[in-house]
Amino acid sequence: MVILPRYGSGTVLAMALHSSLIDKPRTSLVSRYSLLTVLILLGGLVSLGALYERFASDLETALVGERLTSQETATASRLAAFMETYQYQLAKISNYPGLTAYLANPTGPGAREVANLLHLEADVPDLYGILFFDRDGHLQHVVPGQAASGPPYWSAENWSISDLPRVRLGDATLIGPHLPSPGRSGWVLLQRPIRDAGQGSDDPVTVALHLRLSSITEQLDEAMVTPVVKLRLQAADGAILDVTGRPLHTTIPLGDGPEVFPGWSLKREIRSEVLFGSLEKARGWLYAGGAAITLIIVLLFGHLTGRLRRRVDDLIAGADALAAGDLQFRLRGGERSDEIGSISRAFNTMTLRLRDMIDRTVRTEKMAVLGQFATGVAHEVRNPLATLKTTVQALSRDEADPDCKELLQDMESEVDRLNRVVNDLLTYGRPHPAEQRQIPVRELFRRTATLLRPTAAERGVSFVTSGESTLTLLADGDQLQQVLVNLGLNAIQACQTGDSVTLRASRQGPDVIIEVSDSGCGMDTALLATVTDPFVTTRAGGTGLGLTISAQMIDANHGTMRIDSRPGEGTRVRLRLPGEKTRKGARGRDDA
Repeated sequence: MVILPRYGSGTVLAMALHSSLIDKPRTSLVSRYSLLTVLILLGGLVSLGALYERFASDLETALVGERLTSQETATASRLAAFMETYQYQLAKISNYPGLTAYLANPTGPGAREVANLLHLEADVPDLYGILFFDRDGHLQHVVPGQAASGPPYWSAENWSISDLPRVRLGDATLIGPHLPSPGRSGWVLLQRPIRDAGQGSDDPVTVALHLRLSSITEQLDEAMVTPVVKLRLQAADGAILDVTGRPLHTTIPLGDGPEVFPGWSLKREIRSEVLFGSLEKARGWLYAGGAAITLIIVLLFGHLTGRLRRRVDDLIAGADALAAGDLQFRLRGGERSDEIGSISRAFNTMTLRLRDMIDRTVRTEKMAVLGQFATGVAHEVRNPLATLKTTVQALSRDEADPDCKELLQDMESEVDRLNRVVNDLLTYGRPHPAEQRQIPVRELFRRTATLLRPTAAERGVSFVTSGESTLTLLADGDQLQQVLVNLGLNAIQACQTGDSVTLRASRQGPDVIIEVSDSGCGMDTALLATVTDPFVTTRAGGTGLGLTISAQMIDANHGTMRIDSRPGEGTRVRLRLPGEKTRKGARGRDDA
């Protein structure tokens, strides 16, 4: 009876793996990692939304902040420069010599030169013309410019400036604005007293430049500001003018800008919907995209978690099988290159090594027990068998009765059979080390054929040798001869009349391959798995040690034995033995 150690290294390893895998965790590590990832993603989306809100607020501040301030300053400077230009022109006109005389008598001496100068001054795109007023503020004389049309040039009827607002602009007065109406353009007057030499400082006559209102508002220049913010001009009467000089009617709150000249200032019209409408839409897409990504990640993690759990369940099943002693169990997925694939490969390798270690332990203990048993049998059985055989032979020589003599001969045969069984036990339990030397395959096959052909002929089986006859292998000649004879006898006994047995030699790399094949009955899978185990036999009268001893001898000679068989198709035994050139390698394996 063979008893294995209760806690071998393989058993401890199996128990550790089993306890680490089959203890069901209270919480799934994969689920926790999945939940943590989703929470991190949601936190990132929330943070991104907060950053978006902060960005939108900062963007609005930036749009109406420093950049807009600089643009407002530039616009106010343009407006002031525009007015200064015409203030200078007005001052120049008001100081023309002879201007008072011209107004008193437009056809008098020197009037033509003054008229030409006035027409030249009025010939400016921004001016409708030049107007002269008496001390009562009534229109006295007009000089039309290139843009002049309508009153007061063709008719001054119903034309008045008495109700228009007035503001001081240095030495001049800014009158207006007169807002545009259907068929009439908007305008302002820049008025200044005429300062003629020889008259007092309070000259009763004034001159005014009739300015296009749109020429002033065009200085707003919408290209200089952002699409979100529009600059408007608030006139002295409170009217809000756009860049074309038309009054603007809007419900959008206007921000205060700098004053450009007394009573006139800039206003900010902030159209946040232009930009923030797109931003709001972008925020909607942002949140929708974030929700979609979160859903995809949740579904992906769910799928991956299911796959990972199935693979972990395989590991647990493997640990259960290993703990139950099933060393034939193999984990799937070892061909994958991920971590669990590495664990599966390590598990399968561990079970193989554990099975080999247990097999070697069992075989060693069997050998030890069998060696003791064989020694006892040799001591207790062989000597009595020798005495019995001698006695039976003596009785057989003196026996005259044919029937009794036949019985004595049968007894002698049985004694010989028992002696052979004892020899097989001794050979298996106390194997002799191999004495390797160079053996020509031709000589080995010749001796084997000489021993087996008579038996094959008796059963009507053909025995054939083939292959490379010049090969030489490194082995114990006696042991290899015994192996080939044993395999040949088994092959012949598995055949019927007309079948064949073939002994063939070939080279494969540095090794020599010897094949013993037959066309006999073959073996099924169950028998093939145990055919080399001790005492397994299907032949009446067999000991079941022939193939076991053969495998043992092949292993002692640093070779391998492989048996392939199918029911009804015959059996092939393939021996791989070191060739002559692998002597050092063979010794290296023996030393190991």
